Amino acid sequence: MQPPTHTTPPPPRGDEGELYRRHHRDLERAVARSVRAPRELIEDACQMAWMTLLRTQPERLATFAWLRRVAINEVYRLSHIERRDARLDATSDRCQASADPNALEKQLLAREALHALSTLPERQRRDLTLHVAGHSYTEIAELTGGRTYTNVAKTLRKAKARIRLLQMQSELESPTSAEGERQGANNPGRPS
Repeated sequence: MQPPTHTTPPPPRGDEGELYRRHHRDLERAVARSVRAPRELIEDACQMAWMTLLRTQPERLATFAWLRRVAINEVYRLSHIERRDARLDATSDRCQASADPNALEKQLLAREALHALSTLPERQRRDLTLHVAGHSYTEIAELTGGRTYTNVAKTLRKAKARIRLLQMQSELESPTSAEGERQGANNPGRPS
């Protein structure tokens, strides 16, 4: 049986209050100079850095530099979450605002799109899914293993071309079947 993995946090060193009094304003200023973000987000990130300091009790050799790095990373993380939430909110607002009478047709088109997506190779499918979700080429490159911007662009270009090809094939097949249905409806005695 494996021993429990619970680790107890290191005990406070007693200098945390003094560190906070000495560095908290400078930390906020330094982070604000390093990143462009709303003031509230920078304050939240700095507070998270202080909480991390209390929880992990790192070495005190370069405390300010450590706090600054943790706070900047937190700003990036929080900014990413805010951008993603804003995109999701905008998408849901658009969906709710368009109480569309053609909802069934749109669902069928969505199913066709999902089918087309499922026919793509793994990398093209993953990249196209991330792009449709609102990620930039640079973000996709970072999320999928440090690839280059050009590699992501090439993969997306291939994926989009393949989807267009499938759409054209689908459109070529659809009119003939729709024509046959119309002929069958006009001549009920004739089998279609």
